[in-house]
Amino acid sequence: MKRMGRPMVRSALWSAAVVLLLAGCAAQPHGAASVQYTAGRAQLALPAGAWTDLGPADEAWAPLPTAGGKIALRSRALVLRGPKQEPLAVVLVRTNASNLFWKPVAWGINCPRELDVLLFDEAAGSPDRMDCLRLRRNAQAQQWLKRSKPETQAWLESRQQLPLMPYSHLSYRFATEDGGMVELQILADQRLLQPEKGSQSRMQRDWALAVASAARDSLSSLDGALVLPPFPGSV
Repeated sequence: MKRMGRPMVRSALWSAAVVLLLAGCAAQPHGAASVQYTAGRAQLALPAGAWTDLGPADEAWAPLPTAGGKIALRSRALVLRGPKQEPLAVVLVRTNASNLFWKPVAWGINCPRELDVLLFDEAAGSPDRMDCLRLRRNAQAQQWLKRSKPETQAWLESRQQLPLMPYSHLSYRFATEDGGMVELQILADQRLLQPEKGSQSRMQRDWALAVASAARDSLSSLDGALVLPPFPGSV
């Protein structure tokens, strides 16, 4: 995998506006080898499983007014299905539409702390960096997802793609001062994050950090390879 030097980072802000253009759905057979999809410049490789592709979408973000112009992004949504075709996990990824994103950007978002949310802010609140990882174990409790990610909740609910069992939510945002950006959301049936042996909290933490590392690596890679780690548990 070809790599570029890791870019410097600025604080990231994204607009809440999301325009999703659905393509036809395609399911991968259960137990198949790791499957790959394109999302803008990213080449997304998913763990083995019965994944359904909900299609790509074009998006445009307007960062802070001082940045000027908009950032062209592409997104993709994929659903992992169980033996009865029920949704077990959802992966939402968006990143730059191409490698041609080199221009100064002031994004302007922070990494808010919240009760019952595991948080890693590698930017440590710096105005020049954005590197925010958050994991909420009980994302369906107390309407947390609806309060924290209303667009995600509404979009998945309208398509009946929310996991049916209690689920967790991971979000990770990484953005650079020269316009590079990658963001992941993963909703997963809690059983997928519960290992049979070992410390559950440690395994969940290690998995979340591995997801963040894969996203960071994709932005510093010329081919945009984004290889998601397998879930620590199973259903």
